[in-house]
Amino acid sequence: MELETTLLPFSSQTFTRLWPGKQQLATVLQSEAVRTPRLRRRIVLICLVIFLAAIGVRLFHWQDNRAVLPKLFTGMVEIHKSNALLLAKGDIATFITGPAPPGDANILSYPPGYPIIMAIIFKVFGESDSSMRLFQIICDAGAAVLLFFIAAELLPVKVAAIAGLLAALSPQLAYYSLILIPDSLATLPILLAIYFIIRAKKSNSFRAVVAAGALVGISCWLRSNALMLTPFLAVLLLVIMERGPRLRYAAALVAAGILVIAPITIRNLVVFHHFIPLSLGVGQMLNVGIGDYDKERRFGLPGTDIETVTSEAEKYYRPEYARSLFGGNGIEREQQRTARALAVVRAHPVWFSGVVLRRAASMLRLERVHRIETTPGVNSNLAVAETSQPVWARASADLVGPGLSVQTQTNISLSMDGQALVVDSDAPNLGYQIVSLPIAVEKNTDYLLRVPVNVEQGNVVIQVMNADQTQRYGSTPVLSPLERLKPYEQSLDMHQIAFVSRNTQQIFLRLDNAGRRGGKTAVRLGRLELFRLGPASFLWTSYIRAVVHTAQLFFISAWTLPLALMGIALALLAGRRDVILILLAVPAYYLCFQSFLHTEYRYVLAAQSFLYVMAGITLYLAGLGIARVLLRK
Repeated sequence: MELETTLLPFSSQTFTRLWPGKQQLATVLQSEAVRTPRLRRRIVLICLVIFLAAIGVRLFHWQDNRAVLPKLFTGMVEIHKSNALLLAKGDIATFITGPAPPGDANILSYPPGYPIIMAIIFKVFGESDSSMRLFQIICDAGAAVLLFFIAAELLPVKVAAIAGLLAALSPQLAYYSLILIPDSLATLPILLAIYFIIRAKKSNSFRAVVAAGALVGISCWLRSNALMLTPFLAVLLLVIMERGPRLRYAAALVAAGILVIAPITIRNLVVFHHFIPLSLGVGQMLNVGIGDYDKERRFGLPGTDIETVTSEAEKYYRPEYARSLFGGNGIEREQQRTARALAVVRAHPVWFSGVVLRRAASMLRLERVHRIETTPGVNSNLAVAETSQPVWARASADLVGPGLSVQTQTNISLSMDGQALVVDSDAPNLGYQIVSLPIAVEKNTDYLLRVPVNVEQGNVVIQVMNADQTQRYGSTPVLSPLERLKPYEQSLDMHQIAFVSRNTQQIFLRLDNAGRRGGKTAVRLGRLELFRLGPASFLWTSYIRAVVHTAQLFFISAWTLPLALMGIALALLAGRRDVILILLAVPAYYLCFQSFLHTEYRYVLAAQSFLYVMAGITLYLAGLGIARVLLRK
């Protein structure tokens, strides 16, 4: 008891030293309004560091995931590519209307902006995934710099620098910038719109308001998630702008956004005879969103795209419905999906309200993605494996034998044809299921491992590890059961793991249960092949990678979210209400609107950047407090 009473004054004194009082906070969190030549030079240097750091981190992630990236969102990527190629070939009519309107409405699956950008990149730099990824990397690095300018307009430059660096180092933002989908690109115009809103507030500029509305419209050309963002930001203007012009500014913001997306809406009305502002999919999203939380399937709604189309094909005796979501009376089918989902919402409003709240809470969590590796990834040409013989090949059954490490409650056996290894596990906890016998490799060499896999139940990751299981050299993404149109399609799906052997001559394959709470896992593994691609390169980057690898430990919800919440509280204590309203506008929009539908982490990428600004406030003030304590000592 005496120890506790002794420590209480000490802790309160320490806290007081670390965090300044309200008046001090108000002074400390003011932005540098006067930009001296010295400050401008510092800003240029900070922007250069943020941009280069963002480029470097994304290139490292690209190098680490070269074998995995072509396997991600393949169906969606193929749709965007095929539409881009229509433009590149000059077939503008088909790009606008689709092959057979109005019955075939697949062209309305996504807004047309991303294929337009892709067609331009292909036309200028050739039809190459690499050129598109480089373009997205540059845009995402530019978004990190833009976040710095947004924060610098509202807060001290050091807070802005921290926010920009967090965006540059973020493994989540880096990962999605490498996938050929529009989600990361759609963030850039939204950030730019917020910057213009800040400029409009500071300079009372009507042009800045119009520019902000137009930029939100441009984002909608890429992804339709921001469709209602202009009315939401108009409410923000009503709160933060002066009483006189605020109604006119709010109306101009909404009007600018409507005018930009109007060509898409007019196309949809003329060609498909329905008022569709941007794209189809709300009904399907509602269905899948309800299915995410309807574990007992009480409402009878399909929970996946494949289940949707197959059930509709059976219900309406139209086999062609099973080929796509919006082909063959696609608009009418989508309207029926919406009606069925809304009927569930009306019948169970309390349950659905709980779903909305839980989904909103889940949107605040950062997605778990791999940090960059501490040693360079494979830089050799992966296509070499297509023309060369494997240096090692085994039936998966040959990997087992005396000394095989098998998790408790895991059973291994051979398939009926003897060609595949069957792994069944009912492990209650996360962790490995089996670890193979050793495989010989050369040191510091690039390799590609081909693993045929069929996941029948659960979620698994196959990893290449060292002997004591402390280092991961490479892995597949999380593998889950694939949706198949036909139940009897049981072929193994080929996955590739590119890795560098580093300073080892033996590797081990480990199959991990990747579910959140463990549970039943059923996997089949086929014949494995290992290809030697060549000697490892860029080994000197290991030192830089080690620093970034450690820094990326920060990017988990347990760190970022509490720091962001603390930053909000500190800014409000400092009387910076308008600052917080501006920074929270985009996250609040997604929490309010996207939470009614099915959501994935990539849908809310634009919200994450603003959390970094608020976390930057906390880190900045903590740094000032620590420096104050050290100087007094």
